[in-house]
Amino acid sequence: MHAAARLLISATTHGDPAERQRLIDRVARDAHAKPRWTWQPVAVDREIWRELGRARRLAADSPAAELYSLRLEEIETELLLLESLGSSKQVRPMAARLFGTGVEPLFAEGGGTVLDAAHEILARAPVEVETKTIPAASADGVSLRDLMLAYAEHVGLHIAVRIDPHLIANAAVGERTVFIADRSFGACEAQRLATHEVYGHLVSSFNGRTQVLGIFSIGTAASFGDQEGVAICLEELAGQLNAQRQRTLAGRVLATHAMHSGVSFGDAARALVREHGFSPAEAVTLCERAFRAGGVARDAVYLSSWLRVRRAVEQGAATMWELQVGKVSLAALPEVRRLAREGLVQPPTYLSNLARSLGRMGGGTSSEMSPPSLATSLTRVDAT
Repeated sequence: MHAAARLLISATTHGDPAERQRLIDRVARDAHAKPRWTWQPVAVDREIWRELGRARRLAADSPAAELYSLRLEEIETELLLLESLGSSKQVRPMAARLFGTGVEPLFAEGGGTVLDAAHEILARAPVEVETKTIPAASADGVSLRDLMLAYAEHVGLHIAVRIDPHLIANAAVGERTVFIADRSFGACEAQRLATHEVYGHLVSSFNGRTQVLGIFSIGTAASFGDQEGVAICLEELAGQLNAQRQRTLAGRVLATHAMHSGVSFGDAARALVREHGFSPAEAVTLCERAFRAGGVARDAVYLSSWLRVRRAVEQGAATMWELQVGKVSLAALPEVRRLAREGLVQPPTYLSNLARSLGRMGGGTSSEMSPPSLATSLTRVDAT
């Protein structure tokens, strides 16, 4: 099941650099931009489906039966999505169910939506441009690869770092590997990526493999989004969540919502440029992430999970250390705590100083870099 749990992500992380540049050129000229990429469905081996059935039977007798049941249901949807890649009519409803569309309430008790928070950020966060001076890898001077390795060494992780010229995102992680796009990065951006991928994702992943129960390595249901929230909270603690990063998170929500609303790739990209001040390259990247493979848009959860995890930690409803015992979601924490009381979950072996600074009781996240108005008020303890 562990390999099956990663199939969807591994199948949708790569793009065509030449096609991306063609689209950027079209958007820069305010011309119609229609992607020429093609995505093929991924045939899921029958043995994986049989393994899923066996896992469900075994999970019923596990002390973590509820966590396994919910995650296996999620994995089934992911496998069905894999078999539908490229077909927007089939992909988009499943992607919406797994990752949202942006119109969901930001918090369970109601109030504004994720889309509202995104618009608030874009209305107030200034446009910032950081000079790209840090290469992905270099024999001389600082590189993102070197930063990734240094951050990993700091928390005791042994990892590999590989340059991937076809990566859509700036960086992505496997089980023990960080993949970096073959491009240059700003100094703050490079440090933020190292914080996000190493202190966030890899720390949780390594901790998950130290646990007795495999669910913490596979990930609980909804852990994809909430682990992004954990990683972004760590960015904030490090002072790296600048206005440009917040604008990117907000832009991802707008691109996702546009795709699910039936807006074309070209119109969505041009709206990001005309109405919100994104560069053509930024707009194309945001839309590429949303429209890939027929609409496997995972991006609305980045903003929503950051704000939800942030508020949960501020209010003492969650701690960073328990959110990094493995790949866990906020919704899984009651079960995680029960299992911990029964001796089936151990404290995290690996943890960054950023996470340790909050202590086991949580609290202490800085509001200094938070978006103003709606998004800020929704995350402040005294406003809830």
